Parts: sequence; C-alpha cells; structure tokens
Amino acid sequence: MGRLDGKVALIVGGGADGPPNKGETLSIGNGRATAILCAREGAAVMVADRSETLAGETAAAIRAEGGRADSAAADVTREDDCRRACAAAVRAFGKLDLLVNNVGIAIGGRLLETTIEQFDTMANVNVRGQFLMMKYAVPEIAKAGGGAIVNVSSLAAIRTGSGLPYETTKAALLGLTRSVAVTHARDKIRVNTILPGLINSSMVRRLVGDREERVAPRIPMRRQGTPWEIAKAIVFLLSDDASYITGTELIVDGGLSAR
Repeated sequence: MGRLDGKVALIVGGGADGPPNKGETLSIGNGRATAILCAREGAAVMVADRSETLAGETAAAIRAEGGRADSAAADVTREDDCRRACAAAVRAFGKLDLLVNNVGIAIGGRLLETTIEQFDTMANVNVRGQFLMMKYAVPEIAKAGGGAIVNVSSLAAIRTGSGLPYETTKAALLGLTRSVAVTHARDKIRVNTILPGLINSSMVRRLVGDREERVAPRIPMRRQGTPWEIAKAIVFLLSDDASYITGTELIVDGGLSAR
C-alpha cells in the first residue's frame, strides 16, 4: 500500500525545464520528482505547469510506470488558469485531496538594483500565484473531506544572500501558509511549507550550471540535495504520517541553516 492511496494530487510547477543530471534520461526538478513520487505512493496526479509540454512529459512518465496522471497548462499569474487547473483535477479524477505549489522565479537583486517591475513580477508569481491556487483548491479539498497542501518556499525565506525580491516573497509565503493552515484546520485541511536549501535541480543547472564543487563545502553534509529528497519530504507532509502537523515549516538543507 502507498501512503497516498486513493488520493488525488494537483502538482503545480510539475514540469522540469533544464538539462538532465548525469545518469538521468528525464530532466528532474522538485516539482517533477514530487509528481512522480506521489504517483508511486498511490495518488492520481494532475500535473500543472506553465508549459503544457513539460507538464505532459511528467504525466507521461507517471503513466509509463503504471500510474494515473493527466496534465494541464497553468500560468499562476492568471486567475482563470488557477481555477481551471483545480477544475481539471476534479474533472479527471473526481475530487481533489492534495495540492503542491512548486512555482517560483528569481529576478532582481539588492534593494537599489531591483526595479519596481521586477519586484511586482516576483510578488505576482511567488505569492499571488500560491494564493490563487489555494483559493480555488481549498473548497474542493474541503468537499473531499479534507486533505493537505504543501507550499514550496526556500531557505532564502529565513537567510539572506539570494536577492531582496526572492527573499521577501519566499518569506511572505510562510505567513500565507500559516494563515490558511489556521483558518482551514476546521475543514481538516493541513497546510505546511517546505524550505529547500541548495538543490541540484534541473532549474538550477539551467540558470547557473553545475555548482556542486563550488557550494558543497558550505554545506555540513558536503553535498547539494536532490529533487527526490525534496519530494520525499513533501510526500511526508501530504501523507497521514504528518496528520498532526500544520502551519509549520520543514527545512531540508543538509544542515546549511544550522551553521
């Protein structure tokens, strides 16, 4: 039996846009790894991504393993896309139990280097997008009798060094999560945030290349994390193993924040 048997999960940002890691045939990021692992744990998965092609690749990989999956295009800056993604999960699988918000971008820099347009774009994607997805997912999860939501923030929410807009929006996501967790605990919906540290994901490789040798010495465990390790933490928070955990933050960073 899987930990998510009988559940329907919507994974937002479930594609992967970047070069595969060594030994991978399919490029793997945090969202794609989460979608695949949810299916391996028994969930039917709706994969949503701004790129319908990338979402479809994830869904196809799940079906190739014998899992149940479908895909939908969704730009979280568009309210109708968020509504349609939730509706697509219900239409395909009959209900919605679980939501993972894995969408985030990083632009801008320090205060005087960041334009107003960059800041507004970051807030629109990294905070408003999660707000919209939860706004449409929560009523469906409540109809299903309850469930769980995981919002993917970052270690940058509590540590500086990643640029003002990124740090600000990722920190705001913590407050958004706590508020929804407290308000909807009565609906049997748990809402938590995960804070990944330095992860060797497809997006990182696309943006900055292979940084393992450069950053590993900074991490107490002497290596970057993998998307699969983030996915395992997310699945834990989605599952009944975390049945008394809500409104909190789980740091997955190899001990980096403890230094």
